[in-house]
Amino acid sequence: MIFGKKKSVNKSGYSISELPKKDQSIIRAWCIYDWANSAFATSAAAAIFPVYFVIAFQESFGDEMNILGITFSGSSLWAFGVALSALVVAITSPILGAIADTYPLKKTFLKYYMLIGAGFTILSFFSAYVASSWSWLIGCYFLANIGFAGANVFYNSLLPSLADSKYVNQISTRGYAYGYIGGGLLLLVHLILIQAFYETNYSDLVTRLAIISVGLWWFGWSIWTLKVVPEPQIDTYVKKESVVKLVLSAFGRLRQTFGEVRKYKYLFGFLIAFYIFNDGVQTVIGIAGAYGADVLGVQLIFNMITILIVQFVAAPGAVFFGWLADKLGTKESLIVALIGWIFVVAFVLGFAPLSLKDDKDFDYQIEFSLTENLYVVSSVPELLDTANAREWKRRFHLEEGAMLSESQLIEFLQNVELQDSSKYSATVIDENTKVISKKHPTILSDNLLDRWPSFLRSVLWEPLSISIGYQWLILGVFSGVVLGGSQALARACFSMMTPIKKSAEFFGFYAFTMKAASVIGPLIYVAAVNSSDEKVGVLIIWILIIAGTLLLSTVNVREGMKVAELENSASKK
Repeated sequence: MIFGKKKSVNKSGYSISELPKKDQSIIRAWCIYDWANSAFATSAAAAIFPVYFVIAFQESFGDEMNILGITFSGSSLWAFGVALSALVVAITSPILGAIADTYPLKKTFLKYYMLIGAGFTILSFFSAYVASSWSWLIGCYFLANIGFAGANVFYNSLLPSLADSKYVNQISTRGYAYGYIGGGLLLLVHLILIQAFYETNYSDLVTRLAIISVGLWWFGWSIWTLKVVPEPQIDTYVKKESVVKLVLSAFGRLRQTFGEVRKYKYLFGFLIAFYIFNDGVQTVIGIAGAYGADVLGVQLIFNMITILIVQFVAAPGAVFFGWLADKLGTKESLIVALIGWIFVVAFVLGFAPLSLKDDKDFDYQIEFSLTENLYVVSSVPELLDTANAREWKRRFHLEEGAMLSESQLIEFLQNVELQDSSKYSATVIDENTKVISKKHPTILSDNLLDRWPSFLRSVLWEPLSISIGYQWLILGVFSGVVLGGSQALARACFSMMTPIKKSAEFFGFYAFTMKAASVIGPLIYVAAVNSSDEKVGVLIIWILIIAGTLLLSTVNVREGMKVAELENSASKK
């Protein structure tokens, strides 16, 4: 039963504002770290780093390079680096977490991971001054991402010790709200500056200065957290131990925990459900931009604006779901957020570019020049960094201003319409000559998956003249709302079932699960795309979210909280 009489948390009436001023200051300082590190997730990791790296890669190697017999494009090498850094954190987090639960080292690990992350973000500035800028960039990002993900383990592990569990919903959602606003504000500044200096001699310098500002922002605001938030108290620990003994002790604690799986069955049941639905959610977040651009033809400007919309909408979304959780229950509200994700992904599958009507809607626009007595290409599409796009660019693409004879024009139009690498359209203005590739985003077939977007296009998108760009902006609004809720409440729900004495260890498992989802989910999508197409990939991700939601509904969070409360009470005796 998803919604029943038994709720996973107490009802509202509790507010952080009723806590002592000192406790409120500690909570505020804890939330500030979300404000600090979200700049890396938004500006650096999502918006600037990948694009800047791909440019550096292509300047060195062109479209592809070979490493140990494996061919990489710029984007695929970047994705590999991201996955590898996530794997490092996933493997090490439970071990370091077990150590931090035995010794008062949570803030120490947080500090050093933060310094690694912020430090290597800043060092990436110097990529322009080394011989191999692409390797410097991916190396710095690899280590910075380890710092980012590793610090989050110990940041999250502080949550159970901040206040009584009845305040956890509000604290977790407030933290995420801080993060979305902080990351969004800095991203907005960066986009304005980069756009202002675009195609000037200062473009590269401004981009690298933006990356520096991320590291400085992260480091500067983190000082507040590290100064104010206390290290959780540990009753008994051995003050002097060698590194070897610390690691061996950590493995012993992990072995003990796995031996007590039945004791923590509700928490581990939640982790399994979390892994499945988060597999879907994280994959949607990760592939949304590429899917929109490659499959639907969404322009870059709409993708960038959508990122901003998600950031600023997710903040009040997180607060709203925190309020809802106090009214309805944490697990129940999380399920509401996941149902929201199910509808969001269903609408993604229903997005469809409007049919091409006017000349301005076509990718290639060609006009006849009376002065030159030739055809002139007046407008061209923005090509993506995909295998098909690279093939098209190498063999068939025309640059703006290119001049064609009539025979060359006919050949080009045939290529647009018939070549396998073409997803484009072309029009000869004033001659009523128009061609559209069978793979163009506007072309919908009669298969089952295309019936849904075809239906929505006929009854919604075209009657209201909602172009694919604006469909994408609508997606940003709704996904922002449910993103804030799902992330914050998942963390809160897990925290409520986590004994304080095992908080770092268990949040190490939480990080492992999250990072595994960041790797496995995209691989599932890639496999589906390779065997069928992108829409089938999204369908499978949609099914994962549904399955995870159904499994979550069976997890007895209330009983998991009782186990944690008994552990906490026993530790105080």
